[in-house]
Amino acid sequence: MVIRAIFFDFDGTISDARKIAEDSLVLTLDEFGFEYDKRVAFGLLGIKMRFILEGLGLKNEDIRTVRKRFYEHFTRMAKEGGISPCVSLKPLWEMKKDLPLIVVSNSDVGFLKVSIKRLKLEGLFSEVYGAEKDCQKDEILKKLFEKIGIKASETIYIGDRFSDVDFARKAGCVSVAIHNKCSWSSLADIKKEKPDFIVRDFYGLRAVINGINAQSLL
Repeated sequence: MVIRAIFFDFDGTISDARKIAEDSLVLTLDEFGFEYDKRVAFGLLGIKMRFILEGLGLKNEDIRTVRKRFYEHFTRMAKEGGISPCVSLKPLWEMKKDLPLIVVSNSDVGFLKVSIKRLKLEGLFSEVYGAEKDCQKDEILKKLFEKIGIKASETIYIGDRFSDVDFARKAGCVSVAIHNKCSWSSLADIKKEKPDFIVRDFYGLRAVINGINAQSLL
């Protein structure tokens, strides 16, 4: 087995966006006058916004409008500089020379593109997929494997949430969890999902890829 493509979560993996996500959610819910438990709301962050709003008890007829408003705030805050890289991205620029790097995120593509521009990452990712279509990440990944013409076992999906490990497993790719200061899941929750590998940064990811590829030569 040789790794031929890497797929990335974005918020909490590439970008430290948790604070502006929390601020955007509170601002949006307060604007619409919804009653909610902040602890519960913050605990849901990281999944698709529609599911977050459903989890907070919003009615279907309200979700579309509220979701749109959340992303207006979230995107504006990112554009104003409310985000930063989680860790050094230097290894990714080196990996890009040999592998396609592709984002598959639960955030909207519009937000992702603004974030990528703000972080000066134009040209790093060959493709960016967000949450516009009502698919889970594993479904998107499977479609991309077919589109690109690679086997799931030849790919890595890396993310910072325990659910990212589950999505990678369902898609059939190597699951790598990244955990550091800006991860959205605790290390304990990540370990419960039993990812194939856990790293602290993208130097660790590079070591994982080198190790897998070296094994293929034995």
